[in-house]
Amino acid sequence: MRTRRLLMFFAAAALMAGVARPASAQLAARPAEEWIKTLESPQRIAGLKIPETVAALKLKPGMVVADIGAGTGVFSLPFGTAVRPGGKVYAVDIEQGLIDHIDEKATEVGMTNYVQGVRGEFDDPNLPDNVDLAFINDVLHHIEHRQLYLKNLAAYLKPGGRIAVIDFKPGSGGHQNQPDLQTKQEDVNKWMADAGLKPLETVNLFDDKWFVIYGK
Repeated sequence: MRTRRLLMFFAAAALMAGVARPASAQLAARPAEEWIKTLESPQRIAGLKIPETVAALKLKPGMVVADIGAGTGVFSLPFGTAVRPGGKVYAVDIEQGLIDHIDEKATEVGMTNYVQGVRGEFDDPNLPDNVDLAFINDVLHHIEHRQLYLKNLAAYLKPGGRIAVIDFKPGSGGHQNQPDLQTKQEDVNKWMADAGLKPLETVNLFDDKWFVIYGK
């Protein structure tokens, strides 16, 4: 179970909120096309509060953003709009089918110069460039070596760069009975401190999730 979950942890970032599934079955043994329909359902999209989240991140033209665990790119494309002209969004996932989907969507809307899919590694996002902002939405709890991953991710930040984390509060979301798939804000604060970062801003946007922006 642990191995299968590890293979899919990035793609699992885009699971429907509030839907409980066995950890080993998240996005496993199903074609990417089937998951694309689920991950882009209107109900799920509405719960993400995409416009409000993008506004809270205070993106500007020219910025470089990493969307960690990008799924189908529901945040990647709005990020691309926010950072143009001159900016770039790296949509990071380990599922090639989802990366291809994001690249296709970017091509369809004329954003290939602003949004690029990136095949990440288990403990490293494998970013091709340093970034102004790394965004991790409902994915950190799927990463096995969370402290190591955050430390590696922090190394990709430009001076003044930030990491924004959104994750379900313990007892919320689809993993209430799976402590190993819950991430506490106080634990993330410690891991970020080990990476040389501290909380800069807490965004009160969700009732069932915590949303914190970290930086130096």
